Amino acid sequence: MTQRVELPPLDADQAAISKALRQTLIGDIQANGAMRFSEYMHRCLYEPQLGYYVNGLAKLGRDGDFVTAPELSDNFAFCIARQAAEVLESIGGGDLLEFGGGSGRLAVDVLCELEKTGTVPEHYFLLDVSGELQQRQRQLVASELPTRLAGKVCWVDGFVPDFKGVAIANELFDAFPVDQFCIEDGGAKVVYVDYIDGQICTVLKPDESVAAHVSALQADIGQQLPEGYRSEFCPLMHGWWASLAESMACGVILVCDYGCERSRYYSALRSSGSLRCFLRHTVHSNPLINQAVQDITADVDFTAVAESAIRGGLVLEGFTSLSDFLLSLGALDRLEEKLDGLNESERLRITGNFKQLILPEEMGERFMVAGFSKAVEPALSGFSGSDLSRLL
Repeated sequence: MTQRVELPPLDADQAAISKALRQTLIGDIQANGAMRFSEYMHRCLYEPQLGYYVNGLAKLGRDGDFVTAPELSDNFAFCIARQAAEVLESIGGGDLLEFGGGSGRLAVDVLCELEKTGTVPEHYFLLDVSGELQQRQRQLVASELPTRLAGKVCWVDGFVPDFKGVAIANELFDAFPVDQFCIEDGGAKVVYVDYIDGQICTVLKPDESVAAHVSALQADIGQQLPEGYRSEFCPLMHGWWASLAESMACGVILVCDYGCERSRYYSALRSSGSLRCFLRHTVHSNPLINQAVQDITADVDFTAVAESAIRGGLVLEGFTSLSDFLLSLGALDRLEEKLDGLNESERLRITGNFKQLILPEEMGERFMVAGFSKAVEPALSGFSGSDLSRLL
């Protein structure tokens, strides 16, 4: 039996925005017919003025819906900075480019760490589709960085041409819209969102391209998915990596996200997929409610990430858990330095946050890191402890 999740009530602003997007979606479905789930998810997250990531409501931190690694512990930024410094030193300098900069916390902390090692980039580019998050980033950069570092930060609205340096995609792909599929009568059907009898609901429809894609997935993992099996895949992955590869002259990209390799992603034990929603730190599985005011996310198939990157001309340099990545880059030593001289209350808080990054049942083994390069042969210490590339 599925346990009912008690969701927090919406405030007036949330309710108004959610109702507006819901009515817009219903009107479009009534006019044009059911829409694929990937279109529905995209519009819930990115619909102009209304979508989750563009409507201006709080998303990150205690007052938002979820907390990301940079907000949880500055040890994450320390290790990203250490890895970036290693790459910048090996290629003779360059820039940093962060996709989906969140609150700006990672950018601020990484720049501060890079200054300590004398490897400050020429520019720190931030690419974020959310105007509200861009504003938060600008405020944080202005308030916490000295002018010499704040001047390095630039906001861009697309890939940076002839990019040289280190790109960071932290929790980027789990916000990409996904197509859902379900195995019915031995074949894969695609999930559509419809409006029937006054309710937003899902329906299954045959689709040759989706059926072919799922058949290829089954061949790759060496097993047939059982009847009723439901999961998802990201249709935008190949195009995104092709654009990145075309724009990148040389450097490294670090991908940090919730997910796993394909054989585990499409395990028979994961028969309901990984799609989930976040509302005020409450996790549930119904994306058909609270449009525009809850995050909708899915785990990342890192095999698909690697396939797309390699197809674009990049080289897989490593794949490991967040725990191993951080520990390989000196996270424990950094923690000990951070704790020195603090009172017991602060020590417990900082240690507790650090444990959330490295414990297997928290982010330690549920959050993975992959590294890819183009036109360079970098030494990436983050993958020196346990490289799981063979699993991809």
